[in-house]
Amino acid sequence: MFELPLVRNTKRVRTVRKLRYQYINTLYQEYRRVQSSATANSTLPTPENSAAEEASDGDHDSADATSRRRRRKRRLLSVLGHAETDTDLSDAEAEEGNDDAEQADSEKEFFTRHEKPQETFEVWNTDRQKTVPMNTSTLSYDTCKQIERRAQKRLSAGMGHISKNADQHFRAMRDGYEIVAETPESHHLAHITQLNELLHVNIMKGRWDIAYRCFSILIRLPGVDIRSMWGPGARILRELSSTDKGLGTSEEFLGWLSGIYSSRSNFNQAMNFLMDPVFRCGSKTHTAKFVVAWLWELLFASCPDGTEHFSEEDPSNRKLLRLIERLSEMVLIPPYMEDPEIWFIFAVCHLVSADQLSQRFISTKSRTSELERDISRNQVTQHITNAHNCIRTCETKKGDFSFPRRIIEEQLACFEKRLYQNNDDLTASDPESEFGLGNEQENLDTQNVLGPGMSSMIDEEDNFFGSAEQVHFGFDSDSST
Repeated sequence: MFELPLVRNTKRVRTVRKLRYQYINTLYQEYRRVQSSATANSTLPTPENSAAEEASDGDHDSADATSRRRRRKRRLLSVLGHAETDTDLSDAEAEEGNDDAEQADSEKEFFTRHEKPQETFEVWNTDRQKTVPMNTSTLSYDTCKQIERRAQKRLSAGMGHISKNADQHFRAMRDGYEIVAETPESHHLAHITQLNELLHVNIMKGRWDIAYRCFSILIRLPGVDIRSMWGPGARILRELSSTDKGLGTSEEFLGWLSGIYSSRSNFNQAMNFLMDPVFRCGSKTHTAKFVVAWLWELLFASCPDGTEHFSEEDPSNRKLLRLIERLSEMVLIPPYMEDPEIWFIFAVCHLVSADQLSQRFISTKSRTSELERDISRNQVTQHITNAHNCIRTCETKKGDFSFPRRIIEEQLACFEKRLYQNNDDLTASDPESEFGLGNEQENLDTQNVLGPGMSSMIDEEDNFFGSAEQVHFGFDSDSST
């Protein structure tokens, strides 16, 4: 009923998948060759350079080396029995320089020929100048079989050392047969199946104690991949950690996963034949989802709990500072430096810090000196500047990540305004007066001194962005109202 938290990738599965993509790419190349030759026969032939013209260009040495290499490959292929015609030899020679690339990136080469779904969703080409005539050319049955035989000959040279089981699976897949997946019937697998079903059923019914027992047993069984069930585990710990202080929290669990399963760890394909999916374990180009969930959990835990006064001893404030330090280190290395969601979390952290520090500045304004107030202003301004920089960086990164930039900018402008308001303006009940400037402003050289013929950019009767209501972004940005 539910997907088992197992990774079933053996050496045979990896070999068959590699041969599958190589065979498809070879068929595509043979088809392109047949199509190009058919198109060339319908046009006038183009004269080539003569031997004298080639010699005059000084290409004698390169031509001799190429001919020697072709003769050597022709002799080797004839010994192996894989070359029957000159056409096969010419095809093998043409693909000589790309053999290593095909062996290593056959899957990438296959997917580069296909457009991504997110790039073609609801995109209609209405420009008549870009229309392409429909390809109505067909292939005969003999030509299709000839293409298949050539592709099989080109792959047969690299299939001499694969296992018999993998060879049978590949031949069945090549001939169009459907391979039934193996269903090993063992007590161990049946035990995992029953526990997995009990886990999901009890989560849906809200029986967190029983779900925790199933989860704790599952993660201790051999062969179970904990990265495929971190979502249910985090939900169970979130529900039980508030009542049972002896259990670990979801933040600690996700942090442990992020530390154990690092995307920077080396993976030896020659010794470990279990290949994890990218969306599950992460890579140097993809951020693991449990890492992103862990950062969001840390951000929610570091948000203020509604207290009015800011305190350095508050655990949530210390968590926020540690989170900012951790993010500042993560964005320096891949894959986090190219992930727009990581930069957005970084921007929100600076936004929360600016909110807390601006509230602290308001509450301690009457008890601090001018120098201390300047230091507090600089701290708030620095966090606001860092938030703007992170937002701009997030927009420049690739990815379909969208966020309400206007709301965030309004919040940042509101936090900056708090630094130059009087206490009477902060306690006013009128929402418009909250965004207006006080009558008695402090004499700051960089803020309030206007040159001749210049007017203030902030309207006295309305807020900075033209709306009378204050925008809240997930939490109370101004607890004094």
